[in-house]
Amino acid sequence: MGKHTFFVLLALTVVWIILMEEISWRAVAMGMLTTIVCLHFASKFLPYEEIKSVNFFKLTTFPFFLVGQIYSAGFQVIKIILKGFVVDVVTVETKLKSDALRVILADSVTLTPGSILLEIDEDLITLLWLRDKNTPGDSETAYKTLMGKLERSLIKAERKEVL
Repeated sequence: MGKHTFFVLLALTVVWIILMEEISWRAVAMGMLTTIVCLHFASKFLPYEEIKSVNFFKLTTFPFFLVGQIYSAGFQVIKIILKGFVVDVVTVETKLKSDALRVILADSVTLTPGSILLEIDEDLITLLWLRDKNTPGDSETAYKTLMGKLERSLIKAERKEVL
């Protein structure tokens, strides 16, 4: 697996205990056993070489940031619908080098209201975009509106050099 396997074991065991809402030797033992089994299957079937360019410790805050972006985009879409809207298909280029982070970005954009992922092709992401009638429909505006903050947050989790 890697040098952080012990820390992953501890972290996932803590998550297990939190989800079980019980602190006992049985809960800890079951959490550790479940985590060991999961880590075993993950090491066998997940493509570690493809995701080792991602710093997962820096990625831990992203879900909280994403929830805030989902709510923010939801209110923006309500405003757009009330003012009048246009539906466009736009292709946006991402600066992310990691395939795993590109997929996370594309899925995150889809989770935010007002956009749906259509295709990922290398560093190009094609989206269906609900925009205000007065907003330009070019890819630069779509990038700023849909992906800018999300991508900047994910760039922090990208390792500069692959170990």
